[in-house]
Amino acid sequence: MPLLAVLTLSSCLRALGPGVSDDVDRAPGQLEAVRLVYLGSGGWIMEHGEEMVLAGPLFTNPGVLRTGLLGITSDTVEVNRHMSVYDAEYDVSRASAIVVGHAHYDHLMDVPQVARRFAPGAEIVGSRTTKNILGTWSGMADRVRVVNDSAGDQRTVGAWLEYGDRTRVMALRSQHAPHFDGYTLYRGTRDTPMTEEPSWATEWVAGETFAYLIDFMSVQDPDSVAFRIYYQDAVAAPPIGFAPDVLISERPVDVAILVPATFDQVDWHPEAFVQNLQPRWVVLGHWEDFFVPIDEPTKSIFLTDVRHFERRLERVFDGEWWRPEKGTEFRFPVG
Repeated sequence: MPLLAVLTLSSCLRALGPGVSDDVDRAPGQLEAVRLVYLGSGGWIMEHGEEMVLAGPLFTNPGVLRTGLLGITSDTVEVNRHMSVYDAEYDVSRASAIVVGHAHYDHLMDVPQVARRFAPGAEIVGSRTTKNILGTWSGMADRVRVVNDSAGDQRTVGAWLEYGDRTRVMALRSQHAPHFDGYTLYRGTRDTPMTEEPSWATEWVAGETFAYLIDFMSVQDPDSVAFRIYYQDAVAAPPIGFAPDVLISERPVDVAILVPATFDQVDWHPEAFVQNLQPRWVVLGHWEDFFVPIDEPTKSIFLTDVRHFERRLERVFDGEWWRPEKGTEFRFPVG
């Protein structure tokens, strides 16, 4: 990243009041509730009973100057501290899949450590670029499911990937919006496997971008969806990133996880996604500044007026929505 870009990003961080940090329980007393935990920077734990899916977490959080001017690498101490097997809240040993929407460092860099040590049975779901960046150095080559040729879109139902006993995941062709003035940082694809770990942010290129539908199926009826989640980790220009209309007409989304960051670089986001997904609840992810240590007070991400995003969301969405602080836990009823 050029020095000018680094300084521009650093100067454009916006102060923002805290989001929700207390646990949100919309299923009091329900044993089969779906549990979501926000890990920051687009990372999530999604859990229903014994079924669990992760979305690529980041705990390392290298500073903006280091990211732009120096090398970066996953901080195994930070990853281990937050993913401790002794911390029941973040115990992800039962995870069967880790979904990765694109291969920028803030979504993929900590995934090998999480997958290797804390989610040993999880398959990494992502693009061909994701697989090639992880290459041979990470030891993850046999654990990456490439979805380039099986993803769906608004008019096409993609392939369902089956995980656990009652979980299925569908990739949806999506996009990474520009960061500013039509320019997207770290663009490109990786067409051959890397033999060494990337040492610069610029080596973690975005690759092909995907959103996901994640269905937890009913215990009583394995053919019935108990709870449906839509997940994106980057803003897309609608209708790119939409779920198939035919699926949503049969079963709308329960929770839509939408990204505010750089939403104003495309038209009609989040409005079009609310219309497409018809969600019951909306939760914002990847909204905060990830250039500061993960334990520091939260600021909103650079170059984005998150309040403006929230006002636009409220104009088209009558349901409950939240902007969670890292560590916030949600419980939602199934059915």
